[in-house]
Amino acid sequence: MSGASSGNDGSGAGASGGGAGGPDPEGELGGDDPGNGPTADVNVIITADNAYGFGYGTGDRLLNYFGGIENLTADEIFSCPIGNGPEAYTVPARSANAGHYLYIVTYADMAVTQGVLGQFFREGAEPVFTGAGEWEVCATGEDYDLGSHGPEIETINQHIASCSRGGLDEQTTSTGWVTTADSAHGKVVFGEANDTDRTTPLPGNEFPLVCDIDEEARWMWYEWDPDRSTGSPFLWPGGDQNVTKDFLIFRLGAEFIPEPPR
Repeated sequence: MSGASSGNDGSGAGASGGGAGGPDPEGELGGDDPGNGPTADVNVIITADNAYGFGYGTGDRLLNYFGGIENLTADEIFSCPIGNGPEAYTVPARSANAGHYLYIVTYADMAVTQGVLGQFFREGAEPVFTGAGEWEVCATGEDYDLGSHGPEIETINQHIASCSRGGLDEQTTSTGWVTTADSAHGKVVFGEANDTDRTTPLPGNEFPLVCDIDEEARWMWYEWDPDRSTGSPFLWPGGDQNVTKDFLIFRLGAEFIPEPPR
């Protein structure tokens, strides 16, 4: 478990984040909405144990990217105020309308707990939460340590395309996109809601409450053990091998993202 970013800032392409410093903005990466989509911006609050970025794109690549946050302490994951713990962003409507998918890129240290938690809210529409809906994940098997600043966007795009082609190494990856359905290659797993505090991480109650994220949001991660009978995918099992097969790429199709009335 860890906490704040190399930039507890969260400033990304067109985003306004909660703090100062940190990674340089990535900018638009090749297109946005031509003006036919919803006109409301998207307000985001998100955190991860330990690292994340998010963006919008097509089935094969990101068109924009926000964040690039690495959390090094527990306070920087969970605590108030916003910007000390979770980060807040305002994503311009044109950026949020780009492509057909909402993506979250995430990885963890090899200690204690791991997961991502967030909410995406557009005025007039139902919010989108982690841990609810038709999320997919691809476990890339390309491990990053905290302090590395994670994968470059070109690397993320290469993996998105590879995940979409499928047929990846089943020993080190999820072989492609998997859903919440049981699979020999793992699945998306939804964990506890953000409504219960904790003192000691236990299966089913791994995380403390997170500042200012709705209690309907649930922690989300990749279940790498399809035969699990004990423990939790949100708890590090020990050792120094990348058994969780991260970094992970989650995505949610636009058809599952509620739009406001026009």
